[in-house]
Amino acid sequence: MIPKSIIRSLANQDLSVLCEIRDHIEHLISERSKPPLAEELPSNREILEVRMGGSTTYRLERVSCGKNCKGCPHGPYWYGYWREGKKTRSKYIGKNLPIAEIKKVQ
Repeated sequence: MIPKSIIRSLANQDLSVLCEIRDHIEHLISERSKPPLAEELPSNREILEVRMGGSTTYRLERVSCGKNCKGCPHGPYWYGYWREGKKTRSKYIGKNLPIAEIKKVQ
């Protein structure tokens, strides 16, 4: 929901300023909908497969638990990576990636 103060402020702007605001918003949307770059993702994991789904990068990874265990690396497990503002976020998905329409990256 757009704050009322922003709506009131926009109502007082002329067309050229509104067009400039629109362009800026389109740029922000474009940047935030891009998936994270490879250098923004953890590099200390063995990557077996990469898939893309919208603004999320899915990676099938083998991970080390960091405890000098004899079973390391563990997995493989799927993780999802996306951007929130300037930060890259991640989420453990599991052993299987349930979304069939995600494109495989070669």
